Amino acid sequence: MDKSILIIDDESFVRQSFADFLDDCLWETFQTESGEAALEILKKTKISAVIVDIRLGGMVGDEFIRKALSLYPELVFLICTGSPEYHIPSDLLESGRVSRKLFKKPVSRMTELDVELNKLLGYEK
Repeated sequence: MDKSILIIDDESFVRQSFADFLDDCLWETFQTESGEAALEILKKTKISAVIVDIRLGGMVGDEFIRKALSLYPELVFLICTGSPEYHIPSDLLESGRVSRKLFKKPVSRMTELDVELNKLLGYEK
């Protein structure tokens, strides 16, 4: 069971809080603040899942997911955003690799992240 995850968020305290929680759930965590840097990490590191913020400097989250899916179709994605008006685009949902469950920041029930990630990867808890 490969449980490696890349956390992309422009706020370091958000990335660190996700990483601290997921480390405790036995995930191997990697962090970055941009989609561009995330693509570089994916070139060098075996990752099974990605938590993506939508509003990032440079490449926005949706654009990152589309690019990453074209390069790494085995990845799964979970979107976590503070944007109240955001809805997951239909093309991302139809890919079957993006969680239908949208997490809104601040995430108050972190265990739901772990449950949803395991479900996406077929590691039902």
